[in-house]
Amino acid sequence: MGFPINIDATKLFYRQFIIPGVTSAWTDSRTIQTLNLEPGEYSFQIGSGFFADFTFIVTPQGAVEYDSKFDTFLAGRSTSVLTIGGLEVTIDARYLSGSGVLLVGPYTNEDWISARTIRLVPGSGYQVQQGSGVVCDFIFKLDVDGMFSYDPSFGLAAGGFLEGAGTNRLEFYGFPVLVDSRISIDAQSMDPEPAWGVTIQPIWDMPFAKTGVIFADLLPAKGFQLQNKSGIVSTATFDLSPAGNISFVPTLPLKVDTFNGLSRLTVTGALTP
Repeated sequence: MGFPINIDATKLFYRQFIIPGVTSAWTDSRTIQTLNLEPGEYSFQIGSGFFADFTFIVTPQGAVEYDSKFDTFLAGRSTSVLTIGGLEVTIDARYLSGSGVLLVGPYTNEDWISARTIRLVPGSGYQVQQGSGVVCDFIFKLDVDGMFSYDPSFGLAAGGFLEGAGTNRLEFYGFPVLVDSRISIDAQSMDPEPAWGVTIQPIWDMPFAKTGVIFADLLPAKGFQLQNKSGIVSTATFDLSPAGNISFVPTLPLKVDTFNGLSRLTVTGALTP
């Protein structure tokens, strides 16, 4: 026999959650949800395949219990109401090109973060998107004490792209990349429509530079695409590693060098759609 347990996740940043084995689909976190729970241990899922780093128990008497180390973000012990208040953290992505970052999950375009203080639950495998559908190639952790951690090689001191380990403020700096697509534009701009330029897809809200030259601060990810005509994305795709290295298929009309200390990706011929 199950017990009615109220799950209050309304303070969290996430729009939805799943209690694995109980809810068959994403459940709205913007309102308190009453779930019928059998006695046992439960997890809290906040993204596809991503479980928070805590569990809770429903006792045979129908009360909620959990480890005392979770007291900083959970409330409701020995009651029928579990409040998942989360941990207050700040995400600062203002160095990045585009609209910032999107925490991986079933979110909307309104959830892009440029700089915001939000409430999250502890998790060991957080990831972000800088462009819709392209998940960045690194993870970070939010510990139960509300502090961020990540691979030390990702930190600015090691030549990386993140700052904030050991604090509740995570800053995304990315790697500066200069893209020069002037030759491609010169080779193809016989088209009378003045629609030539360059941008990087799928960075959300990235400008279209009609000069053919664009600067971007990018997080490590696979599958960036160059677009040099309005509405048409080319087949020129490149990856950016967590070490800041640019790679691409050798047959593409691209080359990489440095310009005044910046990584520069130069288009050496016409880009094909």
